[in-house]
Amino acid sequence: MIETLNNNSFTYLPDIIKLDLFDNEITLIEDGTFKPLDNLTELNLGSNHIESLPAGLLHSNQFLSVFKLNLNYLSSVPKDALPRSENMKSFELTFNNILSIKSHDFEPFQNCSGITIDIAYSKIKYLQTNTFAVLRNIATLDLDGSYMHEFNISSILGNNEINTLILTFCRIKRIIPLNQSFQHPHGSPKIHLINLFWNELISFPDFVFWGLNQTNILKLRYNRITTLSNSTFCGLDQLTELDISNNDLTALPQGMFYCNKLLQKLRLAQNNIARWSGNTVSNLCSLKYLNLFDNNIKHVDNTTQILHSLEHLDLSFNVLSRIDDYFLSSYTYLKTLNVSNNDIFWISSYAFLNLTNLKVLNLKNDRIELDILNQPFQIMGALRILDLTSAIKIIRLESKPFTGTSLLERMFMRKNNLQSKDLFDNSTSQSLFTGLQSLLTLDLRENDLDMLAPGTFNPINRLEILLLSHSSIKVLIPSVFYSLPSLKILDLSDNDITLISGDTFLSQSQLHVLKIDNNKLYSIPRTLFNRTRSLHKLNMENNKISTIETGTRFPTNITLDVSGNPFACTCDLSWFVKWLHSSNVELSHPNNTLCSPSSIKDLFKSSLLSFDPDKYCGINILLITSVSFTVLLVAALSLVAYWKRWWLNYKVFLVKLAICGYKEMVQDFEDQDYEFQLNLMYQEEDQEWVDDIMKPVLRERFPHIERVVFGDNDLHLGMFYINALHYAVENSFKTVLLLSNNSVREAWFITKVRIALEELNDSNLDKVILFFLEDIDDDDLPYLVRLFLSKNKPYMLWTDDEDGQELFWAQFEKSMRANRELNSVIPV
Repeated sequence: MIETLNNNSFTYLPDIIKLDLFDNEITLIEDGTFKPLDNLTELNLGSNHIESLPAGLLHSNQFLSVFKLNLNYLSSVPKDALPRSENMKSFELTFNNILSIKSHDFEPFQNCSGITIDIAYSKIKYLQTNTFAVLRNIATLDLDGSYMHEFNISSILGNNEINTLILTFCRIKRIIPLNQSFQHPHGSPKIHLINLFWNELISFPDFVFWGLNQTNILKLRYNRITTLSNSTFCGLDQLTELDISNNDLTALPQGMFYCNKLLQKLRLAQNNIARWSGNTVSNLCSLKYLNLFDNNIKHVDNTTQILHSLEHLDLSFNVLSRIDDYFLSSYTYLKTLNVSNNDIFWISSYAFLNLTNLKVLNLKNDRIELDILNQPFQIMGALRILDLTSAIKIIRLESKPFTGTSLLERMFMRKNNLQSKDLFDNSTSQSLFTGLQSLLTLDLRENDLDMLAPGTFNPINRLEILLLSHSSIKVLIPSVFYSLPSLKILDLSDNDITLISGDTFLSQSQLHVLKIDNNKLYSIPRTLFNRTRSLHKLNMENNKISTIETGTRFPTNITLDVSGNPFACTCDLSWFVKWLHSSNVELSHPNNTLCSPSSIKDLFKSSLLSFDPDKYCGINILLITSVSFTVLLVAALSLVAYWKRWWLNYKVFLVKLAICGYKEMVQDFEDQDYEFQLNLMYQEEDQEWVDDIMKPVLRERFPHIERVVFGDNDLHLGMFYINALHYAVENSFKTVLLLSNNSVREAWFITKVRIALEELNDSNLDKVILFFLEDIDDDDLPYLVRLFLSKNKPYMLWTDDEDGQELFWAQFEKSMRANRELNSVIPV
């Protein structure tokens, strides 16, 4: 442990920039100790036994910016030892024995800008007048934990700037104001924030803060304030934020803040205010935020003046019992209203009539009965967010409580004891969510839904997030989600679902996150995830799944959690284990994904990933697979040969002609021959593939293809739609049709196919190509498409495989070189 620093201590270390001597036993430092350290920027002498510093100690260290003297035994500020530098940014003297500060103690720092001075937890009892006036610009002045008892406003006077003044935990019982007629020569300081948290203030004299006319924020939280007068805060002309929370206020006089015209935020939370009147703040034309959280308010009085600026009001955790007609009618411009955690059981149909700008309403933990007599939400056309968690009881579903909230985007109805019949009336086919056509998020967690009826979610077809966990769901009817094609997050965790159908998520092509963990599922249908190609997170942990059927198609690039299931690690599961190893899947909690007692004996309690199929199932699987594959291959080749017999004959004929010198007639690619080089025809649902894949590839790999028609948006504006389609096809060198499961079901897209084939026949050129963006069942293919394919016309299949994509673009490049002349037409 170091006890002494002398003049030779750092003679041979002149390049030191940062020197940390914290937590030693230094008692003596000679005056030339740091003189060799010309480049010193940070010095820490904290937690030593220093009682004083020699004069001139740091006069040579002009680059010093951080100096720490915390946890020593200094009884005064070591003014004579400090450097007279403009670079000082932080000076710390916490936990010393300093009793007072003189007005010139910080004179060495008078030219510093943005300095932080921390004298917290010293024993300061008194500050002289103009104590800090010599300091030009202070970032933070921390006097936290002092013993002042009284705070004299004169002590901080001066023509200087203090960004933050901290006077917390100082045991201050009294603030001594300036004489209003007294004009101090040094003027008023510009203090952005004064923090007086955790003191012992009870009341104030009028004009107590006189002289602080440039202060912006005043915090008086956690004191014992019982009364305030109309003149308490006079003098704070620039005040924008006031916090008087956690005190003992029971009432405030009307027009109390008449001196504080610029006040924007007012916090009065956790007091004992029993009645609130809008007249208290009616003169505050800049007030935007008012917090009355956790008081004892039973009634809210309106004011005769409209509060034009107030946008956010918090009345939560009070004792309001009902909301009658024209509640807060003078608060016309409110955007956010929080009346959660009151005792509200009744809301009038006209309660929010005047709140036409309200966007967020929080009624959490109130117990409101909704029936046909009270429909408060039907007049809230601007509402975007509604929180009804533990708040409502549905009395009569036919009341249609949300028909007027057409712009509502997020609704929370958690823990309301809702039953399935409360959401959908089978006798009238009426859904609780009628009118919510803009809803994006719906939280129905912790209800008692049992079985959701088809049609429940029909009115909210734009929904993206649906939360149904802990809702006692036992039966999941497949069609219940058919009306939710935009769904991205679905949470079905912690229910009692035992069976799930393979077509449950038939329309959820945009689903990103699916949680069905902590249910009672015994199996997963092979086709369950066929349409959820966008799924990247799947939680199925803690079910009763013992095996995954061969051929089950999981999405690629997925994070999968199947831990806590009793997997039977046998040869039936070997394909799944191989897939986990070979595919781009991240298995969560692999150490908790274990083999059950029904597994191969050696694998019981082993991790699923430790199961080696080649070791336990290799020979038999190889033999069976080889024989089966051979049989299937022969059968498949025979079927293909028979099915394609005419095509094969045709190709053999072409080969014979080619050997004899026959050459197919083609049309050379010439830019000037066509107005457009390429015409892409597709449905709006496939725009994302065009923007993310097709357009970048054309720019990078085919820069010469410049004149392109991208769908309906690029059609000729002066023509009727059908004429514009004909014009684009006729004047394009190539027309590409993008086929997907969405497009083949659209009548207009089939019209586009017909127009393209008619042009193919008319021009007698093979200038149409089909792009398949995904697999489409044969039964779903339109007749014209099947007819086109039967003529061996060009088509390409998009795949997620990188090699397959390279082949795709190579085929496309080849097809763009020329147009074959046709020998026959396609009947359309």
